[in-house]
Order: sequence, then C-alpha cells, then structure tokens
Amino acid sequence: MRFLVTRPQPDCRSTADKLRAAGHVADEAPVLVFRPDPPDKFDLSQVSALALTSRRAVDVLTAHSQVQDLRKLPVFTVGDKTAAACRQAGFSEVLSAAGDVSALTQLILERRDKLDGGTVLYPVAQERTGSLESDLGQNGVSCNAPVVYRMDQAEELPSGVINVLRSNSYDGALVFSKRTAATFFQLLKSHRLDHIFSSLTIYCISRQAAEPLSDYMKVHVADAPCEKSLLDLTLAEC
Repeated sequence: MRFLVTRPQPDCRSTADKLRAAGHVADEAPVLVFRPDPPDKFDLSQVSALALTSRRAVDVLTAHSQVQDLRKLPVFTVGDKTAAACRQAGFSEVLSAAGDVSALTQLILERRDKLDGGTVLYPVAQERTGSLESDLGQNGVSCNAPVVYRMDQAEELPSGVINVLRSNSYDGALVFSKRTAATFFQLLKSHRLDHIFSSLTIYCISRQAAEPLSDYMKVHVADAPCEKSLLDLTLAEC
C-alpha cells in the first residue's frame, strides 16, 4: 500500500521509514517547515522550571547560548518522547506527563514543590494550541511562554506527490496536527485536487487534528495522540 506522510522533518522521514519497514511505500511531503527563532537571552532570574511540549523546542534550547543554565532547571514535558529528547540533550531532572497539555498542567500542579514559588518557562511555537500558561495562572502558578520557533507553511507539494494524488493512488495520508491538516487542505485546493476529497482517506493523530478535514474527507482518528497509535490505526486497515 502507498501512504503520504505530511508532518515536518525530521519526524516525517522517521514515520515514513516505519511504514516502509512494514512493507509499504511511503512518500514524504512536509507541509510545515521548522524555523528556530529564539530570543537572544531568556530572563531566568525568577525561573524555577521548564515546561516543554515539543522536541523542536528542546532543539532550540540545546543550541541556545544559555543552555548550561537551562540544563540546571527541572523540566516538565508533555510526553515521553519529549522527555527522552531532554535527557539526550543533557537535562538531568525530567518529569513526563505522558499525555496532553491538560496532563502536563496537572503534573506541574501536583509537583509545584519543584517550583519554589518561581516561574515556569514554557518555550513555544509562534502558532500553537493549548493554554498551559493560562491554566497554570488560574491555579496560582506563574508561567512565561516566549516564542522560540515557528513552523512556516510549505508553498507547494512535491511534483511527484501531486501526480500520485491526482491519480488518486494513495491508500491514505497521515496527519499529526491541526495546523498540518489545515495547511494540507489549502495546498490540495491550490493544486486543484478537490476531486480527491471524497476518496482520500486521512489518518489523524487526534480529533483536534482532524477538524479541518473531517467535513470533506474520510477521516480516521487514533485512539491515543501518539505516533504508535496512529501507525497502529493505519496499518490495521492494510
């Protein structure tokens, strides 16, 4: 079977390789492009912990001039993969919520002893979902969320992918975020591929990610918001 993976690199290739290892053809078409854009200096004077919901944020911090000071802080992560990336980057005290932003909020509130009355630094993407800083603030925990990277939209799909889409030869496309879904939809329309909407099957990592496409395409949603669950869903239909 042939699948299209739309997530940003390098995750796009990683997911595609897993599909290939399972005996399928997987084409890569990242519709969002990672652009680091951190401030020159973080004000760490009142910061007592980090909160991270993206491995890309970990990459930005690792390359930052203040990385040695940042590594001294306890880190709360949304999931285990982000936690693993933190440990690999040299952060020693890492706690994973193993869930979503709501689970991360709960973890921080449960372990507010780690904060010692200080502020949580939450490096984020320019465009994002969730409201960690608001949820923490409502519970008396200060949270600062500086933008450290952005995800630019791809201007077009690869020509080879367009040809396969035009011939309606994909057995499914994998989508990992709401913004990816919205961008993919816009690109399909700009390439005048509206005729495949009713026949292209979309496998989404969450209901939120499915929202921009659910009124137009056949959408299947993973049982849990993680790559493993999405791949299990995709391959179960092979």
